[in-house]
Amino acid sequence: MELVVTVLMILPALWLAATRSSWLLDYAFFIVALNRGIRRLVDFYINGAFNPLSTISLTPLIVSALLLIPAMSRFGQLTPRSRSIAMLIMVALAHGMVIGFMNSGIGAVYSLGEWLAGFGAFLFAATAPVQTITADRWMKSCGYAALIVAVYGWYQYLTIPPWDAFWVTEVKFVGYLGQLRPTEMSVFSTMHERGPCAAFLAWAAIPMILHPRWRILGGWLTVVLLFSVVVLTMSRSMFIIVALVAVLQPALSKGRGFGRVLLLAGLLGLGLSFGLEHLPGASRIQKRFDTLTEIQNDGSYQGRLEIFTSGIPWVLQHPLGLGLGSSGFGARRIGGGTKEGWCDSGYIDVFSQFGWIGGLCFFAAMAKIWGELTRRIRLGGRDPFLYTGRAVLLGCLVFLYVGNVFSGFSLFWVFLGISLNRLTRPVYAAKPATDSPALMLPPYPALHSHPNPAHA
Repeated sequence: MELVVTVLMILPALWLAATRSSWLLDYAFFIVALNRGIRRLVDFYINGAFNPLSTISLTPLIVSALLLIPAMSRFGQLTPRSRSIAMLIMVALAHGMVIGFMNSGIGAVYSLGEWLAGFGAFLFAATAPVQTITADRWMKSCGYAALIVAVYGWYQYLTIPPWDAFWVTEVKFVGYLGQLRPTEMSVFSTMHERGPCAAFLAWAAIPMILHPRWRILGGWLTVVLLFSVVVLTMSRSMFIIVALVAVLQPALSKGRGFGRVLLLAGLLGLGLSFGLEHLPGASRIQKRFDTLTEIQNDGSYQGRLEIFTSGIPWVLQHPLGLGLGSSGFGARRIGGGTKEGWCDSGYIDVFSQFGWIGGLCFFAAMAKIWGELTRRIRLGGRDPFLYTGRAVLLGCLVFLYVGNVFSGFSLFWVFLGISLNRLTRPVYAAKPATDSPALMLPPYPALHSHPNPAHA
């Protein structure tokens, strides 16, 4: 039955990939958001036992990897600069795969799938011949998937469903996630951990904060709902990244969107001042978030700082790195992984997986993304994806200090892909050889329409 459920989840993705439909990306958001919840229901009601190697947990990797089928067939649609960015990331992945396969065997394949999930979403969004309405729909689909996660998150917090309690007990997370009593357990909703749950909700909320056209049903109330569940996950770092991106966006776009930042600050301030103390289990939540006022004395912060400082000499001594499979999903799948715990410091984790060559290629790609977005803005580009894309990129690079956010499927990969799509290229004036007036040249005349509207 587990295999049947897995196949049923993958079949729609196979059909969407075969027809090269843009809806494949929308479907991927829901699979990423809901697969672990489905797995727990199958384990509890059908298997009657926890299966640590459940095939259902592989569905996000498979569905996300399917994005590469139409994306690679459209690789030539990338602009030369965007193509060079993609090639740099591919070099990093290839180097990490070779070294990883020698060190971790099949674990490297699992980790490659995890990286390809994010990279596939990036390429799919960058190469898709879509209009603005489709790109905006992708943002909203992530928002609706997050809305389901948030609503279930409150249900989980207030009731502790038996299938979730069963899973927490089997994976020995009692204590780490709190106690199996209503309002005394950290929310992980339909995800496999509270951190990924908080990250999915926060990244879904970021576009709604940055631009009104990416908001879904409920508008700012939905944003408040998503953040309320982020609070219930007890994940503090996501508030830092949201605040950082929200401030960077107007700072990098000459003040555009500053009013939204003030509104967000007001909502968060009211929520923390008046709403937090009225939440069920408020004392436990307040104790956790009070440490933000003395972050320099926080154990988690100090631990990450120690990993980062001790990791730099290690990286300098290991130019080839350990390859893919040394951390993340691949290490968990084969029961191995590094003893150094580099996954808690994203910069060290990138170099430990890719070595000097792959690590430098990866960060060169990030620098080239920044340069291309800046160039398009300088040439007159006004698409919101350009301005917000730079804020999202900087936010991700800062967040790398606390974890490797790039090694997996995430909305920010989609966001960066859309930012590099021909859709955001500025319309520019080119003067012909004759004395006739300058002609306005469209950036992608062949890409605004598609022979099959269903694919857009």
